[in-house]
Amino acid sequence: MNFFKRLFLPKASDNLVKVYSHPRSGTHFMEAFLAQNFYPDQNLDMTPITWGHWSNRKVKHEGNPYGKLFGNHYFADRNENSLPKIYMMRDGRSVAYSVWKTPNFVHPDLESLSFSEFLRTKIDWYGTPSKRVEPNQTILEHWYAHVESWKALEKANDNVLLINYEDLIDSPYTQYKKIHDAFFSNTKQFSAQEISIIEKPLGLLPNKGKKDSWRDIINEKDKAYIASVLSSYNFKDEL
Repeated sequence: MNFFKRLFLPKASDNLVKVYSHPRSGTHFMEAFLAQNFYPDQNLDMTPITWGHWSNRKVKHEGNPYGKLFGNHYFADRNENSLPKIYMMRDGRSVAYSVWKTPNFVHPDLESLSFSEFLRTKIDWYGTPSKRVEPNQTILEHWYAHVESWKALEKANDNVLLINYEDLIDSPYTQYKKIHDAFFSNTKQFSAQEISIIEKPLGLLPNKGKKDSWRDIINEKDKAYIASVLSSYNFKDEL
């Protein structure tokens, strides 16, 4: 990034715009996009990082180069404040598949479950895998409640912006403009050719950075089950 472009970037003293999400929703992908396009000269490194399921927490000693941009995975009621926030929303089927296949995101007793079985099994964490609770929601029910809580927060507050992971993959410049207009309108808006595009997987145990990854494993019974779960909540968004 050249010196001219740096003149129009936010000052280090500004409140950082942080990323919030349901686990496995593209959090690190957005952190990298946000850092490279709005905070390229700031040290955002956080070391070390503790992560994973409450039964088997792990430490990533090399940390996260964009860790200071991470908000949390809590439900919206734990985040009712004036700080600027981006909430990453990802297709619930992809979220469920990613949680299932990611080591250390589920209890060891559930690691042998098939994806179909996992979809129908109640999880033992709430908001983040580090917070233990008595199992009372399946992963889809948990994802739905999480998303709805943040939609309500965005509707009631102008300091929250929802971004779809799939849209960030398909149309990064459109999402860049949304973020710019919401939080960086006092800085120059760059062209599509000037922004940084994230082209490789990122995160603790990164996915391939593609959407619809669940399609390779889901069957017709699972599709019907997912539809029944979401229809029971009158979920209106097209997945």
